[in-house]
Amino acid sequence: MKKVIQAIYFLLFVFSGTLFAQKNSSIYDIVVAKDGSGNFTKVQDAFNAVPDNSLKHTVIYIKSGIYKEKLKLTSNKQKVTLIGESYKNTILTYDDYAETAGGTSKSFSTLIEANDFFAENITFENTIDSNLPQYKKGGQAVALMLNGDRSIFHKCKISGFQDTFYLKANKRTYIKDCILDGTTDFIFGSGIALFENCFIQSKRDSYITASNQDVGKNKYGFVFRDCIIMAYPKNVATKVSLGRPWGAGANVVFIHCFEESHITPEGWSVWSNDPEHKAYNNWKTAFYGEYDCYGPGYKSDTRISWSHQLSKTEALEYTKEKIFAVNSTTANNLEEDWNPIIENENCRSILPSKKAKNADSFFEKGF
Repeated sequence: MKKVIQAIYFLLFVFSGTLFAQKNSSIYDIVVAKDGSGNFTKVQDAFNAVPDNSLKHTVIYIKSGIYKEKLKLTSNKQKVTLIGESYKNTILTYDDYAETAGGTSKSFSTLIEANDFFAENITFENTIDSNLPQYKKGGQAVALMLNGDRSIFHKCKISGFQDTFYLKANKRTYIKDCILDGTTDFIFGSGIALFENCFIQSKRDSYITASNQDVGKNKYGFVFRDCIIMAYPKNVATKVSLGRPWGAGANVVFIHCFEESHITPEGWSVWSNDPEHKAYNNWKTAFYGEYDCYGPGYKSDTRISWSHQLSKTEALEYTKEKIFAVNSTTANNLEEDWNPIIENENCRSILPSKKAKNADSFFEKGF
């Protein structure tokens, strides 16, 4: 009798597990799996299968694996949700770079042109190390490039070297609980972006941001809030700038961020010291600011003279609702106000204490 009862419990367990698996799989419209167990083995095939101009979200689940593809989600494939098993083992990668691709804008591993894109548990990667001698003529290599509006990235990793993350268009992006790494100008472009609770990692001495906003047209550019600004773990970066103005209206602000000692005392940089260079005067109309930051790399009294230390009143203007409001830019016609919400969000704060010297241990305990 005991064996019969045990057998019944076992069958019930198997049956309920099967029902759960069926229910879980039913929330995905498309499954991508390298082993052939999904609808497609390639991510681009899944992108192509998304209905054109759909009014409902298409959910694509990507099983673990390294997918080496040059990916493009075109503007007519709107409202796509891309879910991976984990950013540590669901990796979208390629190895194009500017010299061979025909320019930085063509070097992307993944290009998202569509509006209302959401990604979670994915790594977007470009493996080209721009400091290697063979890439000196054009080593810019974009891992992820965005042209669409209202994009969200949650628990993702965006990884590369020079020009890792290209927010090309003057559109809105929310980056939450993510890891971003690279070398020169690895977060760049004209985008309106809020980075929250993210690890921002420099692999070598260089510049973190290269904002390219138009003068007088944007209230906000790149905003980093509650982030850790750190050298890549066990790496050699010791002299890193928070940013340099690619465009004359460059706009970057760091709010309540922990800054490691690799940040230079000046904090920010000019684009060029050459008076003949077209970007020589960009610093005169750029807006670079910090508020309530801390850590060994935060030295407010030695910051470059044309940067700003925000007041509490000024910092209160940097809310998610205001950053993504339709009237935050005149450089582009946005459709509506946007207040992105991530469902079932459960990531804890990554910020270390004010006594911490570096963030390696906090990164180890990260997402």
